[in-house]
This record gives sequence, C-alpha cells and structure tokens, in this order.
Amino acid sequence: MIINKIALKDYRSYHQGQFEFDKGLNIIIGPNGIGKTNILESIIVVSNTKSFRTNNDKALINNDGEFARIDILSDVGKFRVVINSSGKSLIYNDQIRKKTSEFIGKLNAILFKPSDLELFDKSPRERRKIMDIEIGKINHSYLNALLKYNLLLKEKNALLKEEKIDEVLLSIIDGKMLPEMQRLIAERTAFFEKINPLINDYYQKLSNTSNKIFIDYHKCCPIDELMKRIKTSFEKDRYYHYATFGPHHEDYVFKMDDIDLCDIASQGQKRMTFISFKLAIADYIRMTTGTAPIILLDDILSELDSDNQERLLNILPADTQTIITSTDIKMVDIKRKCNLIRL
Repeated sequence: MIINKIALKDYRSYHQGQFEFDKGLNIIIGPNGIGKTNILESIIVVSNTKSFRTNNDKALINNDGEFARIDILSDVGKFRVVINSSGKSLIYNDQIRKKTSEFIGKLNAILFKPSDLELFDKSPRERRKIMDIEIGKINHSYLNALLKYNLLLKEKNALLKEEKIDEVLLSIIDGKMLPEMQRLIAERTAFFEKINPLINDYYQKLSNTSNKIFIDYHKCCPIDELMKRIKTSFEKDRYYHYATFGPHHEDYVFKMDDIDLCDIASQGQKRMTFISFKLAIADYIRMTTGTAPIILLDDILSELDSDNQERLLNILPADTQTIITSTDIKMVDIKRKCNLIRL
C-alpha cells in the first residue's frame, strides 16, 4: 500500500497543501508548529475515519474555511474525505460510502506518536480502543460483532437501570450477545497470538537486548464459560445497574520477562516497546491481508539516541512505505535512500 500524493484544502493549518511521497522512506522536516503532524493526521482520518487528536471533526476545519477536504491518491485507489459543520462525507474512487465499514481500512496506516506512551497508565478502555481499531480495520466480521455487541450492551444497561427488570427480555438480550462475545474473544485471542512473537522480535532488534516482551491478554473468561458467567453475574449487574461482565471490561498488559512492564521499564524501554508493538501490527496486517500498511512515525527520531535511531531505520521493512516527521535530521545517520520533504 503506497500513498503517491496528498492534497489538503482548509485542513487544520493548510489553506492549500500538496505533498508527494516515494514508495520507501519519507521524512518530513520542519520546525515545531508548521504542520508536520497535520499531514500524518490527515492520513489517519482517511484510514480510520477519525482523528487521533480530537473527537470534534469541526476542529479539523481551518478557521477561515467552510469545510475541510483531504484527497489521497494511492496505489489502491482515490480517497476523499470532506468535513463540514454537519458531518463528513467518505468517498472512495468517486463513490460516496454511506457506511463507515465500507470505507475504514481500505487505506491502512499504522501511527506511532509520542503520546502513545501515556497508554501504559491510561484506562483499559483506551487500550481496548487501539486493539479494536487495528483488528476492525482488516476484519469486518469483528467490526460488525463489536458494533452489534455495543448496541446490545446499551440495551442491557438501560434495562438494568429500570426499577423492575424484565428478566425474560434480559435473557433474550443475553442470548443475542453471546455469539458476538464469542467472536470478539476469539478474534482478540488470535490477534495477540500473532502479535506476541512479532513484538518480541522487533524489541530485541531495536533495543539490542535479549529481554522478552509479550502482551498478556486478560480475557473476561474462556469462551465455553461465557453463558455461565453471564448468569452468575446477574445479581451483581442488578446491584450496580449495569453489565459488570463481558468483553467491554477486558484489558491487556505489556510484560518484560514475565514482569509488568510499567513496574520495571524506563521511558526509553517503554518507547521501544510501543514502537515494536506498532511495527508488529504492521506485520500482522501484512500477514492477514497480503498488503503492507503505511507506517507513520511522528517525531520519533528526537526521542531516541543515535544507536536506537540507526537500529530503527534499519529494521523498518524495506517493502513498506514509511513516513517520519522530524524537526532536524542533521545528526541522524541515514544509510538508505529517502525522500526529504521540507516544510
């Protein structure tokens, strides 16, 4: 998967902006505040249909503009996202896609940004969001199961808030939730089974150590025990007036040599772990779809010492388009061909 050109109109700081990319390594250079991250954000908006910096689409529109437009020409087609005060339009190969599921993931991009490190200390909900996005982009059955499950969960929670609970209706909802729960847990399990050897391999190459890195997936329970656990949770659900059991409470923890990473790792080790995680996801997408996603690294070189910079640039897959932003690369030893975009 390769982006050839991006055109921005009244998007963030850009009244008009056009950028061309090579199929390999691309480095966007410019001072802080000039709009480097805005370019990466526009790619993620097309990939995920939403920004990673705000939930308010109107914030993406330039102050002097009535709407924002992102156009991307790629080897898999033409993409256009138009954002205005009433919402956004998703257009692929000149056809409007009414459903997000018909658009999301057609242009697959993986982003690492400095604030990702906050995820180690954030809520399980935030960690699940990353997992759901990455699985859902390439697995529409997972995405559909997640959407159905969340709708049923909303119905169940509303029912549990009533003074007198209709237990027959609750049982019907639980029965509908069961296959969606099974799908979510099965796909999440498969995701981590594929990711773990990849993240460990990348971490050891990037850090030049033998530390073992893996992700411990805390599933709500084994699949064959789901209905039993749903029933035994009823009294607790009734007491708290919401569903206390299910995939919406799951979490995962990064571990180093069988110890919780947060208990022993330095900021540098956490940073390398998360970079390895994103590169592992890129490999997972390639293995699953047969197509490599675009790798986006926002202001990462300044956060690494010279040895880690060199190792990172060397382990980036040669057959994968990578776009890196940086304020300066004078001290970075780049030993491979790259396209420099100066802002």
